[in-house]
Amino acid sequence: MLVTRVASMALMLTGLSRESAQFQARSAFSGCGFTTNEAELIANHPVRRRIVMVLMLLGNIGVATVVATIMV
Repeated sequence: MLVTRVASMALMLTGLSRESAQFQARSAFSGCGFTTNEAELIANHPVRRRIVMVLMLLGNIGVATVVATIMV
């Protein structure tokens, strides 16, 4: 939750509304993407795109860590 909160604050600094930034941060971190006009605003802005790419990477690392922990 801390990661998505920091990311949503960073997205808000780029000009997104609070609600939109929170939703986009959570959906990027969880890996479930929605094709909306808001998602296009993320993809067309270089700083927002970089923030979301980091979120997607951190989300996938988290899933891999959980799976590895369960297997051990």
